[in-house]
Amino acid sequence: ISMICLNLPHQLRYKNENMFLAGIIPGPKEPPTTGINHYLSPLIDDFLVLWDPGYQFSCTAQCPNGRVVRCAILPLICDMPGARKAGGLGALNHTKFCYMCHCSGREDLQRVDYSNWVPRTGDEIRKASQDWKNATSKTAQDKVFAEHGVRWTELLRLPYWDSRRFIVVDAMHNLYLNLVKHHFRVVLGMDIQTGTDEED
Repeated sequence: ISMICLNLPHQLRYKNENMFLAGIIPGPKEPPTTGINHYLSPLIDDFLVLWDPGYQFSCTAQCPNGRVVRCAILPLICDMPGARKAGGLGALNHTKFCYMCHCSGREDLQRVDYSNWVPRTGDEIRKASQDWKNATSKTAQDKVFAEHGVRWTELLRLPYWDSRRFIVVDAMHNLYLNLVKHHFRVVLGMDIQTGTDEED
C-alpha cells in the first residue's frame, strides 16, 4: 500500500523520496475477500484523525504562527480485482457487476445505451455496505451481498468516502495492458473489422 501527496506538482509526486509506503500485504496469496480490511484498519484510524480535527503544525515556512493540516484519501488506484476487494465490491462475475449503475445480470452485459443506465449513488452503496456489516448471520450477509453486490470496507469509516467516485482502475491495466480495448472489442462486441488479421 503506497501513498502519494496530490498537493505536490505532478512531476514530483511519483519520485521515490516523495512516496510513502504505508504497508505491505504479505503473500504468497492475496488476502481473502474481507481480509484486506485488517490491513486498511490502522491506516483508516490515522486518516480519521488527519481529517478531523486535523494535524496542528506549530510553525511552517509560510505560516509562522502555525496552521492546521487536514488529509484525505482520494482516489484509490488499484488493478480491478484489488479495487473490488478494497472497495467492498463484488467481483466482475457478480450479478451486480457494476458499482456505478444498476446494470446487472447477463442481459445487461452488452448494453451500450448509456443514457438509460440508472446510476447508483454513494449513499446507496454506503447503506448497503452498512446493512452487510450489521447483518447478524453469514446467511443475512450473503443475502445483502447477492442483492447489492457490496460488503463492508474500512474505507467507509471515512465520512467523505464515496466508492463510486473515488475508485480508479490504474492506467497500466486500462491502457498499457489493453483492458479498455478488450472490454470494448470482446465484452461489448464493438470490434472494428479491418479486413486484416493484424492487431491495431
